[in-house]
Amino acid sequence: MREARATYSTGILRKAPKTNYALVDVVNLSAHAARSVTVQVFDWSSGSPVALKVSPCDARICTVRVGPRRSVFLFANVSRVQFKYEVRVTQSPDRRLITNVTGVTGSPFAPQVGETVLQLQLVKLGSTRRGKGGVSRQR
Repeated sequence: MREARATYSTGILRKAPKTNYALVDVVNLSAHAARSVTVQVFDWSSGSPVALKVSPCDARICTVRVGPRRSVFLFANVSRVQFKYEVRVTQSPDRRLITNVTGVTGSPFAPQVGETVLQLQLVKLGSTRRGKGGVSRQR
C-alpha cells in the first residue's frame, strides 16, 4: 500500500525569550488508520539551518506512529536558540491528521505569543508517495 506524504513548514519563527520548547501536537481523528508523522526542528540563528534533536526519538529526524483516535506530542529544546527556529512536519495530507506547533515555556508549558502555527497555517513544501520497498518519490 502506498501512503502519500507531504512536508509542511512553520516558516522561520522569532523565538521569545521565555520559549524553551517547540511543541508539536498531533491528533489522528481517523477511526481505523494509523499514520506516521516525522518532525524536524532547525535553529536558523546563524543564517543556516542547524538540526536540533527531537524527542521522544532523541534524534534530528523523529518519526512516530499515531494510532487511530489517538494524539501524541513531540518536542525539541529550543532554549539555546538565539533568535529564530523552524519546525518541519512530514505526514499524510489526510484532513483527519491534524498537527499544530507551539513555542512553550518550561513547566507549565505556557504557549508564547506569536509562536503558535496551526495546521492550516503550515506551508506545504512538497509531497512524496512511498512506492514499493519504502522508496519515496518527490512530486
